[in-house]
Amino acid sequence: MNSLKPDGLVQLTGIAAPFLRHDVLIDYIAPPQAGLHEHGTAQTPTGEAANASGQRLQQAFPLDRYLADGSENPEFILNQTPWRNASILLAGRNFGIGGTQTPAATRLLGSGIRAVIAPSFGPVFLDDCIQAGLLPVILGQRQVEAIAAAAVAAPRRELTIDLQRQTISRPDIGPIAFQMNPRLRERFMGGLSDIEETVPFQREAEAFQRGHELRQPWIYRSTGDPR
Repeated sequence: MNSLKPDGLVQLTGIAAPFLRHDVLIDYIAPPQAGLHEHGTAQTPTGEAANASGQRLQQAFPLDRYLADGSENPEFILNQTPWRNASILLAGRNFGIGGTQTPAATRLLGSGIRAVIAPSFGPVFLDDCIQAGLLPVILGQRQVEAIAAAAVAAPRRELTIDLQRQTISRPDIGPIAFQMNPRLRERFMGGLSDIEETVPFQREAEAFQRGHELRQPWIYRSTGDPR
């Protein structure tokens, strides 16, 4: 069971899917052009086929997750039991690289993934994760590989990410400590938006502005102000 606050995350427990590819592009997670298949062939479905195609394109990794005829690719890890129910993705280094603004983090969330554990992330993707509420956890490559090996050996055993303790554990592994920026940790635990993060500092900001206006009042005067 996940220990959740409203729209926040304190502890996440779930199936972890091993997906240890390195240098995964943002555009691979969420291709920007609808209907573009792996060989670059653009297709324009209609009717029910269009609806099914639209639903597939809302999933992460649609080019490998589905075959050209629209059926599931049985070789793809997230189409296999029990990993089709994974809420945690174990990824390789430089996950989500590239600068294209596509909804990669949102697509992963829409596919049931709530957290990604990787040695490193692309900066644009990392920022998207923070904005979307997809938890990015940075862990050493050997540690990620060890967790992935355990996931392959016993795929139904659940992994727990505890933000309060900053640990990752399974019944057969851990706890493994990880570090997260304190501000980001509080943001995820509280489910805070950019604006909500600033609320605790609002009074300080207002007091600073009043003091600054007293010290340098000319900055706040409009043109033609007689004061």
